[in-house]
Amino acid sequence: MGILQQGGIMKRVDIVCFDAASGHRTAADALRKALSEAEPEWECRTIDAMDVLAHDPTQIGKLVAVSEHYFNWCLRREKFYGLRSSILSAIWYSKWSAWFSFPVCWGMSRFWKDVPPDAVVSVTPLYNAMLYTAARQANPQVECITIPVDFEEMTPGYWFERSFQNRYILSCETLLPYARQSHVPDEDIERVRGMIISPHFYDPPGRTRSDLDAQFNLDPALPLGVISFGCQGTVNVLRMAQEVATASTPVNLICLCGHNKRLLDMVNSLETPFPCVGVGYQPEPPSDFLHAADFAIGKPATMTVVEAIITETPMIALKSDGLRAIHFSTETYMEATGTGVIADQISDVPARIEQILTDSRFINATKQEYHRGVFETVATIEQILGVPSSDAKSRAA
Repeated sequence: MGILQQGGIMKRVDIVCFDAASGHRTAADALRKALSEAEPEWECRTIDAMDVLAHDPTQIGKLVAVSEHYFNWCLRREKFYGLRSSILSAIWYSKWSAWFSFPVCWGMSRFWKDVPPDAVVSVTPLYNAMLYTAARQANPQVECITIPVDFEEMTPGYWFERSFQNRYILSCETLLPYARQSHVPDEDIERVRGMIISPHFYDPPGRTRSDLDAQFNLDPALPLGVISFGCQGTVNVLRMAQEVATASTPVNLICLCGHNKRLLDMVNSLETPFPCVGVGYQPEPPSDFLHAADFAIGKPATMTVVEAIITETPMIALKSDGLRAIHFSTETYMEATGTGVIADQISDVPARIEQILTDSRFINATKQEYHRGVFETVATIEQILGVPSSDAKSRAA
């Protein structure tokens, strides 16, 4: 079957995400890359939960896909309507299907009909009850592993549920009380230190600050800031660049515009007193930019904040509004660790830039929070799937 046979056991690992915003996809791709590097003969793939839900014979999966597109439409405009009710409906739909609707999960199991996995690892919330039930119809022995990529659970059932015999890998202590409240047995909980991000961020940068200065015509005498609000590219990227320009804050700015071509054009047409350049979507993570940056500006999303920490880049996060139910825990984490500051509104950002650039405690805090969470997570998955503990741990070190 073209898959590694380790100790006589085939290994096929499917990592489930969805494309609402970009954090879950980013985490899934990061885990796949790290796991493939650790076990190069295994078959590891990132799969979209929507592709599995497409096999739902009731066709409700199509409605879920529409809601995902609607969410991303709202995200690009930084306006959200009906978020909490949509989340509660998704939790109910998943649990109802897993408990009472055999045809739904049987239909979804056809996704794995020809390639039953040895493990289904989910870095996405909401739909795991039905996904795991479907996977077990394809392979009753499949290991089901949930990896929450938030610092807390926004509502019961969002990440944790006891009834579907899955394991959890927790990356921070703040998640443990939620697991206990959901009565997840201790033997189903594994703990690592740190969230998943791409292994690229642990590598030396491919481009130095001097390289970026030359490539983007930046001013070498000025600090460098990176603005990023995710791969969808939101209007707040433009608003931030405009605010910094209006305040005549003497910094270079690289604005990551993601898939939003209109946003890219608008950023690059701005008239600014200091260098400001827009960059479109690139398949590789923005690790070079963050390694070179003196500060980052963005939303208080888990992946964004952790990427900044690993590259020792203090973060200025715009206080969340429409997504506060999800992002509040990341804001709390930033304030508790001192790895960045929260800007209550966009007009506060120039002052926050000065605060970051003049206080070395922020960089020191990022060094304190450094971790190798993605590698510890890979080692934990290897152990669950039967790799000798000593081999897995040596690679995580």
